[in-house]
Amino acid sequence: MSFDPRGAAVITDLQGRLDAVADPSTKMWFENYLKHAIAYRGVKTPVVTRIVAEWRGEHGLERLSDDDQLALARSLIGERLAEDKFAGILYMQRYLMRRLQPDRFLAVAEGLFAEGAFFDWSTSDWFSVRVLGPLLRRGRTGTAERIAGWRTAENLWQRRAAIVPFRAVARDESYHPLIETTVAALVRERERFIQTGIGWVVSDMSKAHPGVAAALVERHFDDLSAEMIRRHTRYLPDHDRYRVRKRRRAIR
Repeated sequence: MSFDPRGAAVITDLQGRLDAVADPSTKMWFENYLKHAIAYRGVKTPVVTRIVAEWRGEHGLERLSDDDQLALARSLIGERLAEDKFAGILYMQRYLMRRLQPDRFLAVAEGLFAEGAFFDWSTSDWFSVRVLGPLLRRGRTGTAERIAGWRTAENLWQRRAAIVPFRAVARDESYHPLIETTVAALVRERERFIQTGIGWVVSDMSKAHPGVAAALVERHFDDLSAEMIRRHTRYLPDHDRYRVRKRRRAIR
């Protein structure tokens, strides 16, 4: 995948625009919140969104082919700083989502995971929520199965991305068998970000289908972390009982 020869200069221009509005206190807040897992400039999301729109219009990027625009967005996600990654994700979400088939995005995602472009939960989840989740809602054949298939990937963030996007369709019963299969494959992994990824889907499912979510929790209770139980079963009728059971097991 390639992009317009102006691409490097165009990216440099966007980075300069972001630098110009960076706020040190915002940078400090974000980096502390993320425990310094990724570096920030210090630009809030609404500002990044506005700057990307202005930058795209001024450079006439809509005149590039879809392939070149996708490659440009991919290049941004491959950059080091969080705001660059957010800019690439926003570009995909706002300007390419309705124009390209899901498999195009999934191929890009797999390449980015393989290259280590995602290395913190924030940007990984941004991609899951803003790109992968909307792809699932489109309901194209094979999309959900391909995303769920990442549950066996070596990369931690790709495995998390095998479950987190299903928040977008957790209310749709037709996805429940695949969600249950994916949870069963991931749940024995004690890694915190896998457990909380499962938790977010259980939480969203429980708002519309508490019985299904409760059965999922019961089935895998021994493998679920105390944090997952505490934070993500609050919409279930037995939330307090789950917490007590987990606490008692920890004492034993």
